[in-house]
Amino acid sequence: MLEVTVQLTSPMSDSIREIANKQFEGSLSAVLNAALELYLNTQARKREQLKEVVQQIRQEVEAQGGIDEQDLEHRIKEYRRLKYSKPL
Repeated sequence: MLEVTVQLTSPMSDSIREIANKQFEGSLSAVLNAALELYLNTQARKREQLKEVVQQIRQEVEAQGGIDEQDLEHRIKEYRRLKYSKPL
């Protein structure tokens, strides 16, 4: 178990207390646990959505003949050179 002390502004603490009283039988810990679980689930969904988009892009690129490895390496190097080179 991890014990945490949190200081919140009055409007935020009032909102959390109201949620705790209405939906979590007054348990502030339950509210914070639910909020953290919701956040983690949201992040997991975002990762899965990103994986799906990447897979769709890969399929589309493959359907159009793929990417030449040398061209890809050249473009990556050029991007890095432009992005990270220091101006004189």
